[in-house]
Amino acid sequence: MIPTIFVTGGTGFIGSHTVEQLLAEGFHVRCLVRPHQTNLRWLQGLPIDMVKGDLMNPSSIAKCIEGADYIIHLAGLTKAKYQRDFFTGNVTTTNNLLLAASQSKTLKKFCHISSLTAVGPSMSGIPLKETAYCHPITSYGKSKLEAEHVCKKYSGKIPIVILRPPAVFGPRDTDILEIFKWVSHGLKPILGSSSKTLSLVYAPDLAAGIIRATVDERTAGETYNIADPTIFTFSSIIDYLATFIHKRSIRVHLPKGLVYSMAGITQFVSLLSKKPAVLNIEKARDLLQTHWICDPQKIHNHIGFQTSTSIYEGMNKTFQWYQQKGWL
Repeated sequence: MIPTIFVTGGTGFIGSHTVEQLLAEGFHVRCLVRPHQTNLRWLQGLPIDMVKGDLMNPSSIAKCIEGADYIIHLAGLTKAKYQRDFFTGNVTTTNNLLLAASQSKTLKKFCHISSLTAVGPSMSGIPLKETAYCHPITSYGKSKLEAEHVCKKYSGKIPIVILRPPAVFGPRDTDILEIFKWVSHGLKPILGSSSKTLSLVYAPDLAAGIIRATVDERTAGETYNIADPTIFTFSSIIDYLATFIHKRSIRVHLPKGLVYSMAGITQFVSLLSKKPAVLNIEKARDLLQTHWICDPQKIHNHIGFQTSTSIYEGMNKTFQWYQQKGWL
């Protein structure tokens, strides 16, 4: 019998890549969509089952997951106007889904997608392992860590695996698109320290890792970093973008004070609108950290997973996609 995988957040950036790969690997995919959601975005026309449900309503979730063999929980809130919204969107919803999942008779694994922000930046410049002390510096990161704690409370009832990706990029992403736009306009932005380092993962590679970690029996009860093993400097990534965008660029250093000032202004303006600010004080704190880096060796040692697309190749593919879609 073909396994059924229930996916939350399937219409999003990472979720849509995951759904496409699940279909390519022959799984039966069931995606949760909000009751009034009509725009299926990247899932339009795909051979998947759409079920309407609300993660804030536990009773509506039980029917949605009925008969599922695996659950991949990607839904979450990455931007919010108020700190409490992160905990509602990332912790309460995760608890509600786990509560329903704990009653399932067919569930083999629950895969929770967390974030490196749940751990926080590396203060020493050494890539963080999964055993590192967690010190999230933003409300988003704190909510993702709290959601991990919720997962662990249910670990005696459900086989659970937690994945912590760092910065994710690829086709369909709107966040890193902003960096491509800066470079395409002839600017190389450097935020804070010029020695900033980061870990990255290409979205299709992350999707492949999510699937492997979900279906492999050996991952139950484990937490994994999932990233390209190479540590990059932010400036080297910017320089590389400039080479294939073929734009003569000027390096622009944005000191901390300026970044925080810009963030404060956009955060204030957002209070007058319905949408949260893309850049706010907490996001500025996140962007200005010197080292967002992790060590992905554990998942390779446990189940043999490693990324297959170099970051530079992924950047090229992402740029080409942006151009084809008219985003650049």
